[in-house]
Parts: sequence; structure tokens; C-alpha cells
Amino acid sequence: MKKVKDIINAFGIWAILLVLFLFLSITSGNTFLTSSNLINMVRQICVNGVVAIGATFVICSGEFDLSSGSMAALAGCGSAMLTVNYGMNTGLAILIAILAGSAIDALVGLIVTKLKVPAFIATLGMMYVLDGLVLLMTRGTPIIGLPDNYVAIGRGYAGPIPYLVIILLIIVFIAAFVFRYLEFGRNVSAVGENATASRLAGVNVTLVKVGAFAIGGALSALGGIMLMARLSSGQPTAASDVGLTAMAAVFVGGTSVTNSQGAAFKTLAGALFIGMINNGLNLLEVNAYWQKIVLGIIIVGAIALDVYRTSKAAQNG
Repeated sequence: MKKVKDIINAFGIWAILLVLFLFLSITSGNTFLTSSNLINMVRQICVNGVVAIGATFVICSGEFDLSSGSMAALAGCGSAMLTVNYGMNTGLAILIAILAGSAIDALVGLIVTKLKVPAFIATLGMMYVLDGLVLLMTRGTPIIGLPDNYVAIGRGYAGPIPYLVIILLIIVFIAAFVFRYLEFGRNVSAVGENATASRLAGVNVTLVKVGAFAIGGALSALGGIMLMARLSSGQPTAASDVGLTAMAAVFVGGTSVTNSQGAAFKTLAGALFIGMINNGLNLLEVNAYWQKIVLGIIIVGAIALDVYRTSKAAQNG
């Protein structure tokens, strides 16, 4: 047991992920390891993973965003409408959607930092605003007839590798580079750990938090575009659970304001873990309602474990 504990402490969520992979491979027969199932699972994980990387920046800055799922829906449906209804170039439509997502969340960051509105209230309010905008734009109906180059984002391949996987890996490595080597990334972690001390050290706390929200908004928008491309249509309600699963991936991976080292890769592992859990429950024919219960338990357990580890580290220190 001591050896198992040492392995888990050394490799963290990656060790648990390996155990889960082996468990599902055995319990689901040959179903889990089929190419069609693995590809479908990876596509789902990629969308949540990109949004989760955005949430990682916000959480590491000491805040959190409840509106990321709604932002994904708005950006996905908005870019779909620009291409289908107005004939706009796909690349330009996607760029506009991502920039709009970044600008909206930057505004939320300003509301949180300048007006001192708690992030819970500000992002909850924005979630309802964005949900309303999506329904007004689409009238609650799917947007069909997406251009082939739009759909290719979610269903295309570069050789044997789906484009979604390439996008996710690029985002993860960029985020890891920012956190480790750029001053902004180090400031995000410092502000999240102790905003007062960071301000006294000369860090522009407002700018850092607004920047973290802007990145979160941009990646939420990108995740929404990836989702609509995977579904081959703009679905107004398709991203309803994306925000929850994104934050869950961050916490399950072990990232928090007091433990942001290797945040990008830990969030990737958290997204893989949640994706495998959902996929495994589907293969085992577990009721969809139970899946939400399991996800909720995982989130609470991950946060409780992080609090325990933090308190133990403080006692040992």
C-alpha cells in the first residue's frame, strides 16, 4: 500500500488515469478499445479540454467562471450563423467569435476587479445574459448547413490524427509555456496565491485578472466552435454542461490557487479522466442521470483532497 501511495503521489492524476484505463479495458470487454469508441471519446475530451485550459487561467488567478459553457454556445452558434446566414469566410467568422468571447470575458474581469463584484455573481449573471443571446439569435433552433471547411475542424484528420487533438495539444503546450516561462503566467499564479502580496511587489493585479478572464473567454469560444464543428450544426443547448466539466477537469487534475505548478498538463489529465469516466459509464449502460451524480461526487472529492493536501503541507511546513 505504501508503494501504491508513493506512486500516486509521484505521478498524481496520471497514475489514477492509467488505472482507470486498464479497468475500463477489462470491464467493458472489447467495446472500450474499439477505434470508433476511442475516437469518439477523444473528440469529446478535446472540446472540454480546451475550455478547461481557459478555466485554468481564471482559477489560477484566484477567480472562477460559471459562464464558460454559455460562452461556448454563443461563439459556436454565432460563428455558425455568420458562415451560413451571411456567407462570411469561415476563418474570419471563427476569428470574430473568438475575439468576441475574449472581449466579453475581459469585461467580466473588469466588473470583478474594478466594481468588486464577486466572480460568482458576475459570471452567473453573464451566464444568463449569454444564454438569452443564444436563444434570441437562433430562436432555439439548430443552425444547419455548415460549410465543409467548418465541419472539417471537428471531423477532419491530419493523417491518422483528428484536427481536434492537434488543436488541444497546441493549446496545452502554449499554456504550459506561458505558465512556466512568461512573466504573465507567473503573475497569474502569484496573484491567485496572494493578490495583496503581488500588488505590493508591483504586479498589476487588475491587468492580470482581466487577462486571465480574456484568455478563458477566448478558449471557451474556441471550444464552442470545435463542438459545433463536431456536431456539424450550431446547437444552442449543446454546450450546457461544458462549463461544469471544464471546471471539474481543473480541480480533478489537482490545479488550484495554491498548487498551480504544471497546471496545463494536470488539467489535460483531468479532462482525460472525466472523459473516460463518462465514456465508461455509457459503455456500462449506466443511467445518464447517475453520470451527473458521479461527476458531482468527483468534483467534491477532488476539492476536498486538495484542501486536505494543502492543510497537511501547511502543517509540515
